[in-house]
Amino acid sequence: MTELSLSEIVGRLRTQIELHRRQEAFHAEQEALHRDRRAVHAAELEALTRNLAALEAAAATAVELASRPAPALPAAEPLPELGKRLTLPRMIDRVLGEKAPGHPFGAAELTAEINRRFRNALRRPLSPRLVSIALRRMSAAGKLQDIRKGRPHYEALYSRLP
Repeated sequence: MTELSLSEIVGRLRTQIELHRRQEAFHAEQEALHRDRRAVHAAELEALTRNLAALEAAAATAVELASRPAPALPAAEPLPELGKRLTLPRMIDRVLGEKAPGHPFGAAELTAEINRRFRNALRRPLSPRLVSIALRRMSAAGKLQDIRKGRPHYEALYSRLP
């Protein structure tokens, strides 16, 4: 056995105690730091998991909606009988025949309806300008009633006569 004096033994023990105190304090700091970081990561993990679940649910719904058969488009207006030429005033008359008297309409609305109904008979879609000219002429001839005169920032409105 080695012979150590009592003062040497006490000195060594105090050195070891101090070392272990410092190590305990260091690891307590690390534990607090890791606890804070763990809380941050746990909150982020929860938010990401919730968003991923919502995204997957939305994607599943979108796939289901996209896989449904598309509704059939309404049948296009039949072509005119042989010998009758399809003119813009005739197309306008057909569309206006379904509108209630006094119901206001403009060139843009009428153009969209004509282009939808007569898409098979038209070489290219009509422009609202052409329809507007035809409506002005029909109004001047007394076939339509003016509701509002057109201005550069809004279109003219017309209605069918009763």
